[in-house]
Amino acid sequence: MSLRQALRKAAGLLVELPPETEPREEPGPHAASSARPSGSATDALWADLEKASQKQGAAQPARTVDQIVRDVDGPNLDQIKVGGNGEVALIQPDGAARFSAIYESANLPAVPFSSEQIMEMFAELPADLPLQNRRQMINVAINAMGRSIGATPENIVADASRKLAALTAYTDHLAATTNEYISLSQQKIALLQEQIAETRRSIEAAQQKVSGETDLCVKESHRLDEVLEFFSLDVPPSSYAAANTP
Repeated sequence: MSLRQALRKAAGLLVELPPETEPREEPGPHAASSARPSGSATDALWADLEKASQKQGAAQPARTVDQIVRDVDGPNLDQIKVGGNGEVALIQPDGAARFSAIYESANLPAVPFSSEQIMEMFAELPADLPLQNRRQMINVAINAMGRSIGATPENIVADASRKLAALTAYTDHLAATTNEYISLSQQKIALLQEQIAETRRSIEAAQQKVSGETDLCVKESHRLDEVLEFFSLDVPPSSYAAANTP
């Protein structure tokens, strides 16, 4: 699947956003301090979040990703462009890819909690945890962070889809500029090939000139030699010497 196809698919995905949990009197240090627990506190935090998820009410009506993006501050998916201010340095000197360079070129808005941070949270979850439980725990964690840093599922979905749109716009821009470069290069190659052919024709003409004019000069030299021999003594190297020798 190409990036353009992936973006079209993503824009039409239906997202059922969870309701916000009611603030607890003592949210505890877990949710407020960090979204990525470590050590022995991990199990306790996720257990706490799972219990909290059970208190949520009905989910909000499902909306497409495209609809969510349009409702969140920032550009719509079809408004995202990359490369307008010059070349984007995706590959760094050390060979690593810096995708943030693409997002900066697209002028994507900052978000309280990024897609990359959500992916890090995904990595913290047990691999065998059912999808529904994973979604519940992540949504409760986001809701807890929303009260402290303003993170919401909406702005995370918007961030991910806008970054996907920026990657698509970058590859489109890269393809367009590369095709333009190839076209200009092919024109240069054609011009150089014509110049090479013209130079070869010039070489052949010069070689023919040398051969033809040398032949003419040789023939003329023979005529001039006849004049000299006519007036010379009939001794070698005159061509008349052999005929007149007794």
